Amino acid sequence: MKNNNKFFIVSEVVMGFMVLVLAALMLGERNRDARAKVSVIVCDSDNSGWAAFKYGVRMAAEDRGIEVVIAATESVLSLEEEEALIKNEIDSGADAVIVQPVPDSGAEEMLKRMRKRVPVMLVESPLSGTGEGSALPVTGPDNYAMGTALAEKMLEDYSGNLEGKTVGILSQTMDAEMTALRVDGFCDTLKNTGINLEWFVSGNFDDGGADYLESQARVDFVAALDDGSLTAAGERASEHGLHGAVVYGIAHSTQAAYYLDTGVVECLVVPDEFNVGYQSMSEIADSLEHFFHKEESREVLYTVIRRETLFSEENQEILFTMSQ
Repeated sequence: MKNNNKFFIVSEVVMGFMVLVLAALMLGERNRDARAKVSVIVCDSDNSGWAAFKYGVRMAAEDRGIEVVIAATESVLSLEEEEALIKNEIDSGADAVIVQPVPDSGAEEMLKRMRKRVPVMLVESPLSGTGEGSALPVTGPDNYAMGTALAEKMLEDYSGNLEGKTVGILSQTMDAEMTALRVDGFCDTLKNTGINLEWFVSGNFDDGGADYLESQARVDFVAALDDGSLTAAGERASEHGLHGAVVYGIAHSTQAAYYLDTGVVECLVVPDEFNVGYQSMSEIADSLEHFFHKEESREVLYTVIRRETLFSEENQEILFTMSQ
């Protein structure tokens, strides 16, 4: 009799579990019939540098039948502002969020809290310690590899001989993990080559920061690690020569392509921003469509472009997505 009772209890537990699983799956199927809503939160969302990314997001959303909302933001967000934006989007009906994390030590815990409510995908910059197996997946290029590629092209152009040369590094922020990885890749590759790092300038180059570059020590090369800093370097180089420095950069905007085309910039490393948008939305869509799916990080490619290859057939798609 006792064995029968035990069997009955176990059977009831198993059946109860199966009912819960079935209910969850049915709920997932029912939600799949309704159009899901995904909100996208990135800094300075109207900046032309986001054109390819937003095009990719919208294309993936169209392919998967998802409503997408891109939040209007200023150039710089604080942790509190980003958290408030995410909460507002979720309270307004967002089923998931795609977010560029602010460079703040509290960002990881905040985003983990948000992820308890809806699926969250980071883009562009990982948080320190994120990656494979992390609770915070990220879609973006290999930032260390892009920094390495930039330095390798500089070495290639000068036959590996940079003895006695000097370089300055520009970035919009020193705090983002994305920047740290690009700097590490760039500097690690240039170790023992004889080149000297003279300065590292970061800041908001939209508010007169470009003028500040003129006060820096004269260098042979300027390495700009993002769109804002590349635009600032290109502007100063085209108008005032930037003391004759040769500009190399990591960027993906139409302005960056313009400066490359006019010879102001020597070489660009261009991340595939269209696929950052498309793949991040696709991964979120998988989570919304499949109850047990756990979002995973996705890595996108990058391309090295020079003036002579800017309008090559293989780069036409990159230029097209930049202009959308």
